[in-house]
Amino acid sequence: MKQSYLTILGIIFKKITGIKDISLFRKNLHKRIGKLWYHRKYTADDIIAVMCQLGMKTGSIICIHASMKEFYNYQGTAEELIKKIQNVITTEGTLIMPSYPDPRYQKEPSYIFNPKADPTFAGHLAEVFRKSPNVVRSINVQHSVCAWGKYAKWLVEEHSACKNCWDEKSPWYKMTTLGALVFTIGLDAHYIGTFDHCVEALLYKDYEYWGQFFTLQKTYKYYDNDWTIKDYTCIEGDLERRTREQRLIKHFTSEMYRKKRISNLLIKVFNSKLCLEKMLELGRKGITMYYVPSTKGYKFDTDY
Repeated sequence: MKQSYLTILGIIFKKITGIKDISLFRKNLHKRIGKLWYHRKYTADDIIAVMCQLGMKTGSIICIHASMKEFYNYQGTAEELIKKIQNVITTEGTLIMPSYPDPRYQKEPSYIFNPKADPTFAGHLAEVFRKSPNVVRSINVQHSVCAWGKYAKWLVEEHSACKNCWDEKSPWYKMTTLGALVFTIGLDAHYIGTFDHCVEALLYKDYEYWGQFFTLQKTYKYYDNDWTIKDYTCIEGDLERRTREQRLIKHFTSEMYRKKRISNLLIKVFNSKLCLEKMLELGRKGITMYYVPSTKGYKFDTDY
């Protein structure tokens, strides 16, 4: 895979400073600075109140991406927050969280995914949710999800049958058809959520630029319910990706995207159906969150 000059600079920076994970370093620095400015404490009920102001209600389909590293003024537990969200949406609604295993396993041919036991790499809240009662998990090493509630089984049951990780059979796309509200809690101001990858998954056959995201065929192994080893095959890409999601967010209306803050904690919500429709429209014009790979030299529907 060809590396951009930014990646090369990052490698040099790591060697000079001894910092192994630049992203983690930035998060820890942000937390240390934030603690100097933000002191107001908040509870699960405070978070729930904001989520309800942003659209959560009985019967809602909710997807959550969260970083509990940013919950440093939170007075409560992950279990408490999950339970209170479930109490609001009830079993008529559905709660979804990412549950992908350590990304390093994608490069290990001997790895066998165990959906019942393998921890998620998506953070503490997602891991607590994975272990919660009546939660089901999709078969996908790249971007597995866990789900609870009315549409949980339907969302996860075809993930291993996808041609790519985010296509029409994936929970990431399916939830947009249900109008899921995607909440990001404690994440960067520009972060949208994994469903934004549905753009490349749906457009790759029609545009040369998007086609480069899916050029490799790969097979993964997993344990079935009876501990039989099975496998599935999907297509992936072998290219560097760097994003600036603000390129897309600036096109979102208040009907598509809103945000509020409690103390230090930034809570954002995206209407997944409306946002995906807009992102697909933009993607056909060559407007994307990716600055690597660049869209220069590729043909799209209209000039921009």
